[in-house]
Amino acid sequence: MVIAQRLSHTNMRSAIAASLLMCLLVLVPATAEPSVSTMSASGDDPKQPNEGNTTMRIYSDGAECWAHFNDNDTESRNDPEDEPYLEEYRKSGTLDIDIWCAMEPELDIAFLLEEDGAFGGNIQIELGGHWSNGQDGCAGSNNGNCENLNISLYRENAEFFRDEITSVSDGMNNIPINAPVNPDFLTFDGSSECPKIRFEMVIIGDYQDGGWFTGPTGEEALFRLYLGNNSTVEWPIDAASFQEGFELDEGGSAEGGDTPGFTTVLAMAAVTAGAIALKRKPE
Repeated sequence: MVIAQRLSHTNMRSAIAASLLMCLLVLVPATAEPSVSTMSASGDDPKQPNEGNTTMRIYSDGAECWAHFNDNDTESRNDPEDEPYLEEYRKSGTLDIDIWCAMEPELDIAFLLEEDGAFGGNIQIELGGHWSNGQDGCAGSNNGNCENLNISLYRENAEFFRDEITSVSDGMNNIPINAPVNPDFLTFDGSSECPKIRFEMVIIGDYQDGGWFTGPTGEEALFRLYLGNNSTVEWPIDAASFQEGFELDEGGSAEGGDTPGFTTVLAMAAVTAGAIALKRKPE
């Protein structure tokens, strides 16, 4: 009888020890290899989106176009005296605009968009020439060859927003961005899904220098995209994306850092088993 009681006490102490050990495993955080699927991967890089800064700006060196989330870029045209815009023009004939501004550097983190949110911002563009079919230089033989300004947003090579702008005019234009979130494009994984902005337009130029007795006539086809804080897109990134432990699973769904994982569930099961063992009466 005494031996049985001692064995029972020994089993009770073992159960208590096992329960305490599993509780410690829950309290001590596990160390994992860093992943591009977490917001923390961005570190302090101001070119990546981060809490308090979700505004993407457009930059150019005069030839190439790119975008990121920093309010400065030493490679871009920043000085007002250094033509802070990307320009394409043609005196006469067809000017076909197709400008892609991909994020540079590429997105190296993951984030989730607000399902009921909207993109905002402003694009500043200066225009000259003709682009409305059936009018001025886009009439006659050119009717059907012109195209209004179109602004599109992409996730890598998949377009999820496109807006045809019909209210622009010669000279400077400030174009507001107001794009609702597409429910099919809520997640962006930096390992393969880079944000891009695209500008498309077809402008006709009909400028003529004139002769001895006549002055110049017509208009040059002109497209100028202004840079930096003049052209921005505000991304409606869900605040949960900036919480510690946020990541996207393999299916592209968001996972929060506070959700118990397998180790936690296993530890809870062990604690429960230990409690049951403590309640058993000695045989």
